[in-house]
Amino acid sequence: MKTTYITVVGDLPVRFDLEQSMKIGPVVASGNSNKHMRYSHITANTEAQAQDLLNSPAVTGSNIVLPQRLFRKYCFFDTVTNLPELPGLRSMDVDPERCTAQSLSLLLSVYLVQTVVFLVGYDISNPRELSLLRRVAEYNGQTKFTYICNPPRTNQLDDLDNCYCDTFVKYREVIARAG
Repeated sequence: MKTTYITVVGDLPVRFDLEQSMKIGPVVASGNSNKHMRYSHITANTEAQAQDLLNSPAVTGSNIVLPQRLFRKYCFFDTVTNLPELPGLRSMDVDPERCTAQSLSLLLSVYLVQTVVFLVGYDISNPRELSLLRRVAEYNGQTKFTYICNPPRTNQLDDLDNCYCDTFVKYREVIARAG
């Protein structure tokens, strides 16, 4: 089922009912920082994260997406999926084997071809993460990226035509309109 929205839950802890996000579309979680519920997809990039997710009852039934090197070790688990072949990685100079779980979630969300990607709890204080987000946004000009934060809003993405910063209040409004 194609939806308009997808939510990427980053590495930062989130004080928001993420189950509400599922009303508007799939939710892709990053690693094990927000593993308190079942998500559409959860990405992991380390063996410790993969093992922790596989042993967490809260995420039972979620698709755990792993890069190739980890997928080879855990492919016998029903919930483990290989990270798909993502188009454009070479032109963006991205190696999925070296990405963080947060970056893998971002790349997976774009692969799932959504119109709007909400970034909730997404850590852009790391210059490498911010740089990758900017490259992905530039390469995927047809996708709108909305960074959700508490006030004050950040201005780090304002120079990109398809990146926006908004508050949790506005995000709740989108969920209420869609639900």
